[in-house]
Amino acid sequence: MQREDYLHELLNATYESEQVDIYHFSHQWLGEHQPLFANTRVWAHYLVKEKLCYYTDEEKTQLQITNYGRYWMLHDGYRGFLKDEHVMKDKELREKELEKAQQKDVLLEARLKLTHYRLIGFWVALLIAVIGLVVSGFNLYLFLKK
Repeated sequence: MQREDYLHELLNATYESEQVDIYHFSHQWLGEHQPLFANTRVWAHYLVKEKLCYYTDEEKTQLQITNYGRYWMLHDGYRGFLKDEHVMKDKELREKELEKAQQKDVLLEARLKLTHYRLIGFWVALLIAVIGLVVSGFNLYLFLKK
């Protein structure tokens, strides 16, 4: 729960000011708690990955909020994002992956069935050709015997 609280407060800080230094904010919010302070960059990158914020410098320490982030700030901030969008996105991705896996299984079964029919068709056509050759040979024999 510490991560969600931190990200919610970081998103609030970026909404209220133009730019936020993630390390300065972390020092104010977390204090000297070293294990959590080590996660500062990873947690801030999570906001960037979800397109709620973006980095404004090359060192990736300054955050600025995006319009998408502003939208979620008007709808209960990061907690609202987790309640509505994030959960739905994960659920939709899982459903799509399951649907794709089922579709791949159906397509594989159809391919195997069609390959089986092709092999049967090949052997039937070969058998008909051999029977035709034998009948033609027999007709030639009867014709030449006269």
